[in-house]
Formats: sequence, structure tokens, C-alpha cells
Amino acid sequence: MFIASMIVKTAPERAEEAVLSLNRIPHVSTHGIYKESNIIVVAEADRVEDLTDLSRYILNEFEGVLGVFPTFLSSDQAIQETSPQSSTMP
Repeated sequence: MFIASMIVKTAPERAEEAVLSLNRIPHVSTHGIYKESNIIVVAEADRVEDLTDLSRYILNEFEGVLGVFPTFLSSDQAIQETSPQSSTMP
């Protein structure tokens, strides 16, 4: 599972509408609007490619979105891969 946070930059008059639309997407939550037009978003996905696709979808399909900017990415898979039990080093 991958968890990402991002800032969705909108035209100020479209921010509220964008929040409502974003909250309808499964595994996506919003956490407020900062400085009139920056929406704080957290998303979960099974694959990092799904998060990339989500960013493209938001940018291309939502009216008034000016940019999607990732701020954080984490994965429970990375933790499992670095544990001593799964190490490939001798």
C-alpha cells in the first residue's frame, strides 16, 4: 500500500467545488484549503502508478485545477523490503 500527500492548486473560485469532487474519489481525502486555492490531499493506492494516474486524472479532468504537486510518499512495502529477514546481503 502506498500513501501520498499532495497539494492540488486551483483557481480560487474553483477550490470548494474541487474539494467536493476530490472527496468523491475512493481512497482520497482532503484536509482543507490553504491560502484560498491549495487543497491538501491524501491518497492511498496499491501501486505507485495508480497515484501517478490519479494525479493526471485530477489535473486533466477537474475544472480549474492548475497543478498537482506531490509532497510525500510512503509505502509499507518499503519497510518490509528493508527488514533484516528479507535482506539479500550476506
